[in-house]
Amino acid sequence: MSLSRRVLLSAIALAAPAPAFAQWPFGLGRPRNRAPREGRADYAGPPLRQQLGDWQFDQIRTAVSTRLQPVIRDTIEERFLSGVLAMPGVEAATAALAEPGGAVWTQSWTRDGTPPPAQFPWDGLERAYVATAAAQMVETGALTLEAQIAPWALDRPNAAWITLEDLLAHTSGLPAADGPEPQAARFQPGAAMALSPANDEVLAQILTTVDDAPLADILTRRIAERRDLRETAFGAGDPVTVSASALDVVRFWRDLLGERMHGAQATRRRFYRLHPLAEGLTDYAGLGVRVRDLAAAEDAAADTWLYAGEADAAAIVAYSMTSRATVAIALKGEGDPDALARRLLDLVRA
Repeated sequence: MSLSRRVLLSAIALAAPAPAFAQWPFGLGRPRNRAPREGRADYAGPPLRQQLGDWQFDQIRTAVSTRLQPVIRDTIEERFLSGVLAMPGVEAATAALAEPGGAVWTQSWTRDGTPPPAQFPWDGLERAYVATAAAQMVETGALTLEAQIAPWALDRPNAAWITLEDLLAHTSGLPAADGPEPQAARFQPGAAMALSPANDEVLAQILTTVDDAPLADILTRRIAERRDLRETAFGAGDPVTVSASALDVVRFWRDLLGERMHGAQATRRRFYRLHPLAEGLTDYAGLGVRVRDLAAAEDAAADTWLYAGEADAAAIVAYSMTSRATVAIALKGEGDPDALARRLLDLVRA
C-alpha cells in the first residue's frame, strides 16, 4: 500500500464517529459487556428519569468532601424537637445534619426522658449498604454487573438471563415470594422494574459465596471498618439489619457520594438508570440508591434528593442538591422521617 493511501485511510479512521459505547456511561470510553439477549426483553415500563450529569457529581463530591466538625445549632435543635413532639406516635428519635461547609449537628431524643440508645435501627437502608459491598466487588473484578446468576441460583426462573445488575435494580422479574410450588417469573428480565425480596435473597447468596463470609461480616469489613464507622453494626438476619448512630449514617452517605466507598465509575453507574417507583414520577430507584424530585410533587419545593430509604420505613438518609446538606433521621414508633428531614433541610436553605 502506498504511503499516500495509508495517510488517506488513517484520516478516514480518525474522522469516523466514535463507537456508541464510548459515551456509555458518562464517556468512560470502554465497551459494556453485553448480557445475552435471548430470554431477555427491552425495558417497557414507565419512563426512566433523566440521568444526572458529570458536573452534578463533581459538585456533589466537592460538597461532601469537607471535614466534619461537630457544632451546636440551637435553631436546628428547636426544629428537631418541635418536629418529633408533633408526632405523638414517636417514642424515640435520632438525627444528624451535615452542612456543606462541614459543620455537623446531631441529637437523639426519647419521649419518656430515658437515655437514648447509642445506635438506632435503620430499617429500609439495608439495600444501600448491600449494594455498596456489591459495587466494591465489581470494582475489584470479583464480580461483574453483567454476570448471570445461574451459577448461584440455577433453580430461579430465567436464571440464565438474569444479571447481577438486574438483582440490584430489581429488574429481574423474580417472583415476590417463594411458595410451596415453583413460582413463575413476573416478567422477562429487563422488561420492567418491581421490588422483590427475592432479588435481595439471591444477591446475598452471591455475595456470601464470592466473599466466603456471612453478609453481616462482609458489610462490617467492607464498609464499617473501611471508613472507620465505629458506631455502625450489622446483624445477621433476613434481610441483614443495620444499627448505627445518625452521625455514622451521614458519614456513610457522604462517603458513598464522595466516591470514597468506591470510585467514581461505580458511584455514577449506580445512578445511571433510574426507574420510577410510583405513578407520580417523583421517586426513582437505581442500584441501591434513590432520587426524589420534590419539585414534581410540590411547586414550592424545588429540590432533588439523593437518598436511601423505603416507603413507610422509619428511617431515611438524604443529600439535598439545593442546600448541599446531608441529613439522617431514624424514628422508633409511628412517625414520618421524610417530613422531619424536610424540616431540617429547609432550615439549612433558609
